[in-house]
Amino acid sequence: MENSDLILYLPFDDPDGCDKAFDFTLNRADAILTDGAFLTKDAKFGKSLNLNGGGKCQTTTGIPFTSDWTLSLYLKVDDDKIGWLINHSGIDNYYEKWLNVQRNEWVFFVFVRKSNTFTAYLNGVVVDTYISNDAFIGFSINDCSIGGSSALIDEVKLYNTTAKSHSDKSHSDVLKEQYQNRDVEYYVDGVNFKDYGVEVSDSSGIIGIPDKKEPLSVDWGTYHGVAVDRRRTRFKERTITLNCFIEAQSKSQFILKVMEFVNVFIKDETRRLKIEYSGKTLPLVYEVMCMNAADVSKKWRYDDGLMVGTFQLKLIEYEPVKRVLRHIGTAGSTASITISSNKLLNIYWGDGSYTFNVSGNNQTVTHTYENEGEYDIIIAGVIEDITDFTTDCIVIWNKLL
Repeated sequence: MENSDLILYLPFDDPDGCDKAFDFTLNRADAILTDGAFLTKDAKFGKSLNLNGGGKCQTTTGIPFTSDWTLSLYLKVDDDKIGWLINHSGIDNYYEKWLNVQRNEWVFFVFVRKSNTFTAYLNGVVVDTYISNDAFIGFSINDCSIGGSSALIDEVKLYNTTAKSHSDKSHSDVLKEQYQNRDVEYYVDGVNFKDYGVEVSDSSGIIGIPDKKEPLSVDWGTYHGVAVDRRRTRFKERTITLNCFIEAQSKSQFILKVMEFVNVFIKDETRRLKIEYSGKTLPLVYEVMCMNAADVSKKWRYDDGLMVGTFQLKLIEYEPVKRVLRHIGTAGSTASITISSNKLLNIYWGDGSYTFNVSGNNQTVTHTYENEGEYDIIIAGVIEDITDFTTDCIVIWNKLL
């Protein structure tokens, strides 16, 4: 299924303390958490939704009952049964189905409505088929808890289609592959390293704490030792090392691939490095420059066969402490940030544009994007001193270090 068919995506991977679950589609129908619902790290991926008995998670996007649709999600229940109910018009006009599941184990459900046929998949296997000419007006998934739901919910996706893709694979197979085939992907300025023929075998410096700066200190002659300012820790730049290899089918192709990839990093200004390690909702993002030569180690072949070369790519991130947002929009859409801080902040908009030296009280900064897409925005600087912050973007990381 295409991303254009996706009308609601709630991964529930939002920052701690967030009172909403961000919708990662163009609709941006963010769900509001109320009545005790919260996000927990007990999850299939990242975080999940815990309804906590009587909690609610409400979004303005609903199932399009007048057309075909597909709903997928992961569930874990403190019980051995999960059921679903389909409502039709009239009194006692409904369909109900209950299914045995493993208690406290994550299971993957896909529900597909096509014309007058409803099909349920559990972990890729058809477990229910229901045919009715009556109009669908309601659908619910239920556990056996009387006092409210005790289920954990993760990775909710709603599509307004049942169109198959990947040849003759079922909807459930296609959706399940999206989660199972998750390799670590590296991007520079939005282009996957693999598109240049480059693979990353190992990396260092991408997570963890950079070296601390020496704190301000005063050596008073009449006191023992030195007086050190311990109030705020400041960090040095981050050094990222990627161990890469590149292969080609001939010597000439090898040279062209190497030059094409290396030339990306010798351009002026910073480059955007992004690493996706578990889907697309919590990427690691950096504004970096390449300050060291990437010398490719290779052996020339006598014939014109397969050539493989290895090299280290060393990148510097000069502003390692940041807040990360995401703007999802159409061509001409605008991202807006209102911020209060007495420290200068730099904003990198994710499309190569930037706004430097933002500070003051309730400063509103906007940026308009020429093309449709997803853009990760970096706010770099002493983000600990931000006193007020609002945005119409998705908050990916409140603080990424």
